[in-house]
Amino acid sequence: MRKQKIYDFINSSEYAPMTKENIAVLLCVPASDIDEFNNIIDELEKEGEIIIGRKKRCFSAKSMGLVKAIFRSTTKGFGFVSDDKGDIHIAAEYVNGALNGDTVLVKIEKKSSADKNREGRIISILSRANNIIVGVFTQERGYGIITPDNDKLPDEIFVSPRDINGALNGQKVVAKIVEYETPTTSLCCRITEILGFPYDFGVDVLSVIKGYDFSLEFPSDVLQEAQRVDKIEDEDLSGRLNLTSKTIITIDGEDTKDIDDAISVEKTESGYILGVHIADVSHYVKPNSPLDKEAYSRGTSVYLADRVIPMLPVRLSNGICSLNEGVLRLTMSVFLHYDTNGNVIKTTFHKSYIKSTARMTYENVRLLISEKPPLLCEKYSYLRPVLDAMYELYLLLAQKTSERGTIDFNIPEAKAVFDKDGKTIDIVKRENSFANKIIEEFMVAANSAVAKYLWENNIGAIYRVHDEPNKEKLENTLNFIYNKGYKHCRSLQALMKEVSDTPQEVAFSTMLLRSMAKAKYDSKNDGHFGLMLDNYCHFTSPIRRYPDLVCHRALKAAIKNDKKTKSYLSAFVNEASVQCSERENAAAMCERDTLDIKKAEYMEGFVGQEFEGVISSVTGFGFFVMLPNTVEGLVRLETLRDDYYVFDEKTLSLYGERTGHTFTIGDVVKVKLASANKVSRRIDFLLLEGGTDNGRKRKEKASRSKQKRNPRVLHRRKVRGRH
Repeated sequence: MRKQKIYDFINSSEYAPMTKENIAVLLCVPASDIDEFNNIIDELEKEGEIIIGRKKRCFSAKSMGLVKAIFRSTTKGFGFVSDDKGDIHIAAEYVNGALNGDTVLVKIEKKSSADKNREGRIISILSRANNIIVGVFTQERGYGIITPDNDKLPDEIFVSPRDINGALNGQKVVAKIVEYETPTTSLCCRITEILGFPYDFGVDVLSVIKGYDFSLEFPSDVLQEAQRVDKIEDEDLSGRLNLTSKTIITIDGEDTKDIDDAISVEKTESGYILGVHIADVSHYVKPNSPLDKEAYSRGTSVYLADRVIPMLPVRLSNGICSLNEGVLRLTMSVFLHYDTNGNVIKTTFHKSYIKSTARMTYENVRLLISEKPPLLCEKYSYLRPVLDAMYELYLLLAQKTSERGTIDFNIPEAKAVFDKDGKTIDIVKRENSFANKIIEEFMVAANSAVAKYLWENNIGAIYRVHDEPNKEKLENTLNFIYNKGYKHCRSLQALMKEVSDTPQEVAFSTMLLRSMAKAKYDSKNDGHFGLMLDNYCHFTSPIRRYPDLVCHRALKAAIKNDKKTKSYLSAFVNEASVQCSERENAAAMCERDTLDIKKAEYMEGFVGQEFEGVISSVTGFGFFVMLPNTVEGLVRLETLRDDYYVFDEKTLSLYGERTGHTFTIGDVVKVKLASANKVSRRIDFLLLEGGTDNGRKRKEKASRSKQKRNPRVLHRRKVRGRH
């Protein structure tokens, strides 16, 4: 009995609401399948796809005008959900006990003809996103209250005396929700773990990790299974292509320990042969095994400022799966044959095994290609043919990428530097040279080739999908940048080149990135707008990403025409895509929050000092200033006392009513650090100079009279773009 068939029937235009017994009759469900049929109906109801009315008739949620979506709450109690037409406002009185991130069913109560300013009411909560709370515990008269770190959750959550479990006033704790808020009950939780006091060493980062439900430890059954992975046996090599005689190198960061990709490049008379060789993690992690279930739950490795939380136990991630230099490793290989113009003329896929010839770093590859220091060149002289061919092919592929219209947002990533005691002593930009881009080009080529092969062979897989941007939102951003004096706003590529190496580059790149849709995982192959590719998946990092592991299984099934695995994947990839997207988002936010802690910790030592930075965003409560090292802080509206400033949402600027001073994205300003707090992750600046008039006639500076205003509560999320 296929779930899709039942779903399509209930959502068809000919369907009239009826009981599930009548549906079974019309669909000719045999008696032997009735139990399965009833289970599917129950699943569809739980998923919010159908509603069962009072007379036990089944209604299509779509036909009733109900929207299934993720609820996004605000610090003021109200919230939003979104569908393909935009946002739907949920007033506080219609939240119905939903918490931020919950999957809900919403009935639209009010809408305009343009589908804007829509309002809705949550009628049911389909699934809860929050069952773990991290926050500060306080106790009064025997009862406990937790104030969550996540300010999108209620301000206070009740803890009964029997559930306090030894927590002390002011400690950071982890708690499990035992009762959700309803019209007759309050939100209650039970303390399960005491992390320590907020300023105890390590509690800050640990709080973030626990808050996003990542675990530092692996369950015992997972570790036991990993322990049984000892060495590569002769039978493991059977049926695999032997590539141990080829010159194959890995290129990674200096501190990388989980090496999952290697490359080989050969120059031929007709062009080039690029080999992309990826650790065969699927050989060790079997579907539904303890290792697989844990990897699925985690979804991804998490790369924090001061540690890595691996998706797989270290015995696998840094051991038998990692393509370490000079050791035998099992791989999946993609060979792409190019002509002299960089066009793909042939692609093949193989189960294989390799011995990495050299473990190279991005920095050494950059030096060997661009600066050619004698000692380094002598040390790696045996790699010269590969490096030369690699660079030549990269230039061809980079040209193809440019012609295709791929958008390259130059948004630097920051890295925290620590002393021997783990204290943050510097914040620096991560280096991203052409050596990084070489590997990126090669990995994109392999990912695209695998996705195309899986799609052509009709194999269930997890694709990497990036939708086209909202035209109105993108147009508004381009017009804003155009009005700042940049003329190449009809072409995103040309615009990126025009703003390159200007003080506004990062601010404008970030604005453009935010105007784009967010890439996600999906079982449908809908293409990747940012890369301008019709077929794309993640295949090249199975040690650290679960979608890549699934694509390895799919590729093997396609190569062998394995019908059993094909059937398993077709039923699995829908659910897995949602899980992988959710855990990817959680990992990105966890990484961002821990880095923000380290940035604030670093800046605590510079209170009172002056800096020059660029305004990176403007809001109704002030504007953010980014320093050259990527640290951002807020200049609060109430500290601008030379005028009464009004926020203009269209121009994203603050405008002084009397002086004509304006503050807008891209302006260079001088500021003084007023405060920095690693616990709250907040950095506040004071402006040292007035704004720019941007063509408006500057008036005489007004007296510094304090203006009455109602600054909004700060809650800002940075968006990291990922392919």
